[in-house]
Amino acid sequence: MPARNVIVFPTDFSEMSAGALPWVRRMADQLQADVHVIYVVEEPHIYATLDMGPVPIPSVDELTRSAEKRMANFVDAHLKALGGFTTRVLVGRPAEQLVSYANSHKAALIVMTTHGYSGLKHVLLGSTTEAVLRHAACPVLSVRSG
Repeated sequence: MPARNVIVFPTDFSEMSAGALPWVRRMADQLQADVHVIYVVEEPHIYATLDMGPVPIPSVDELTRSAEKRMANFVDAHLKALGGFTTRVLVGRPAEQLVSYANSHKAALIVMTTHGYSGLKHVLLGSTTEAVLRHAACPVLSVRSG
């Protein structure tokens, strides 16, 4: 039996990312694909500020455990009817991890949302979607948030 296609669906657990689910479902049906729901934990960074003193930051393990709980809640709320999905929590830079994951799983498609920021806001916030679009080996469907 040939392997099924894979669609990578990155999420940040927001309603905005859930807004891409109609497209994920449609494309999964069209491509007869399994959906891999991915969240990427970024390693925490400390930026020095004046007179703040020590700032407690969560460990990567704590962030990963929290993300796994949030993933379970997201799946319960949005994906139960989908069937044929896998969940993963990865650690690193989101765009790099998403592209690497898609490549290693020979993804047929990545479906993700974008804020559609431009100008200064785009410069300050960056764009994971843009970086994925630039570096992914497979097609990327970018769904603009409402």
